Amino acid sequence: MWISRQMKSRGEDSTMQTARVTLDEGGDIEAVGVGVDRGVSLFTPYGYTCRLPAGEEVFIAKNGGMQAGLGVRMKESVKSGEIKISSPFGSYIHLKSDGSVVINGLVIDKNGTVINGE
Repeated sequence: MWISRQMKSRGEDSTMQTARVTLDEGGDIEAVGVGVDRGVSLFTPYGYTCRLPAGEEVFIAKNGGMQAGLGVRMKESVKSGEIKISSPFGSYIHLKSDGSVVINGLVIDKNGTVINGE
C-alpha cells in the first residue's frame, strides 16, 4: 500500500493489520487482531462522526507508537460514483449516480421532486 511504502521509505517502523472491534468508547477503540490494541483513534473524512459497533472489522495502522483506525470493511457495494451512508439499525442516505437521493426508501430526484419509495 502507498501509506506503508511512504513510512518505510522514511525508515519508520510500521505495521498494518485488520482487527475486530471489541469496544468503541468515545472515539477510543479497542480491537483484537494479532494482539489486543487499545486506544486506537478512528480517522474519518471531515464531517463524519461514528461509533463502531462491536464485531466490525477495522483496518489499523501502527507507526512510531501511535495507532490509527483507517476505516472498516465495506459490507455492500454501490455503483461507480455513488455514496451510501448507513447505520446498523437500517437507516440510510444514498446519493445515486443519476443525481437522485434516497433517504430510508424515499426517493428525491435530482430536481428535488419527491418520488414514491423504491
